[in-house]
Amino acid sequence: MKIMTVLCRMSYYISLLGLKIPAGLIVRASFARHVLALILLVYVPFSLYCHTILLPKVAEAEYGVAIWHLLIAMWVTIPLLVVGSVILSHVRHSRPLAMFTAALVMVACIHRFAVPHVQPTLLGSLVLQVLFAIFEDGAVAGWVWCLYYVVRLQDHVRDTASKRECPIEVAKCAEDTALIVGNAPTVMDAPLGELMDGFQSVVRFNTYQMHKPEYTGSKVNYHFCNGRNLPSAKEVKAVLPLFNASLTHAVYLFMPHMEEAADICANLTSSKANLWVVDEERILALRRKIKCNFWQIPSSGMVGIDAFLSKRPEVALHGFNFFSGKKIHYFEESPLQLITSWLERFVTHNPPREKVWVQSVIDEGRAYFLSEGKTDKGELMDSDLSSENSSSDDKNSKLEGKDARKRHIPGILKFLRKDLLPSQFSM
Repeated sequence: MKIMTVLCRMSYYISLLGLKIPAGLIVRASFARHVLALILLVYVPFSLYCHTILLPKVAEAEYGVAIWHLLIAMWVTIPLLVVGSVILSHVRHSRPLAMFTAALVMVACIHRFAVPHVQPTLLGSLVLQVLFAIFEDGAVAGWVWCLYYVVRLQDHVRDTASKRECPIEVAKCAEDTALIVGNAPTVMDAPLGELMDGFQSVVRFNTYQMHKPEYTGSKVNYHFCNGRNLPSAKEVKAVLPLFNASLTHAVYLFMPHMEEAADICANLTSSKANLWVVDEERILALRRKIKCNFWQIPSSGMVGIDAFLSKRPEVALHGFNFFSGKKIHYFEESPLQLITSWLERFVTHNPPREKVWVQSVIDEGRAYFLSEGKTDKGELMDSDLSSENSSSDDKNSKLEGKDARKRHIPGILKFLRKDLLPSQFSM
């Protein structure tokens, strides 16, 4: 079992640092069945051809050394340079710098000394076969395994669509406002827990925590999650907001824990699972509203806001800072989640445009921030609870009210220079 877990993690990280996961962002989730068939019909024969014909010829070919350099650069050198340069641009400690330098020197020695000597030998041919199996076959095998369960889950959702309608209820009265709580560090800025628990419906995301109820509140009615952490309480309605967002997001439901894919799928398809999967068309329509780039999709927080606004005239917001600030969430994350968060921040989502879209909703009078409050019709009074002790970065990142001056939205270079791993949801 441990060997299987190691192989699954290797397949995941290779896909994450290579081109396979980024490429899946531009493919619609509904194409999963076709992609699975394409891999089985095209890649499998191609892999066999490489192992039996192409790779054995590399040892004898005049351009064999160049092929070795190209493959090692694609598998190791380029991912090392990209990830290492980004991390080191924000980490000033000597140990990470020494580790990166040692790894870079080792890879350079492989290119300079090992490749020319190993390439023409029998040992070199065997090593190349093993490397190709690890970096190409292993990664593709992980995709095949996950896509199989993606298709199974998609078939289940389609067959049970009539039984799994949108669980979001229409507001019963003017006071029935839903509170949508993100996972940004601003949750801990002020003790608003009692106020949060006073809402009829409270929405939370992914691995939220309520360890400090005076700040986080203790109520939850809707849980927007990735599917691996379904709520145990029957009264909490589960929502999968991003399973249909892209092929990458569909596969990602299983990919970090491929060894558990069968159990995850069985849990989601169980008759006891009280969940709703947001359909692809709704996500694509929201992407057009936000005006994301073609490879980006809305974050789960935006999907939650849009879903509730489709049923209710107004929502309250709390715990959203649109990926700004150096701290990611108000709770700690694992290294795996941190890597995922970095990709979400700069590749998967578009925080500046999400901020503009939310501001437009606020300007329409359909949303407001809990910490800023409202001033009439018996609404919440504005108070000084909104984070006297929050950092200047977090304060600048918060949306202002209708009459507030719109702030300049920083570009990608400023984000990269200022922050490393913020995220709104973690997979």
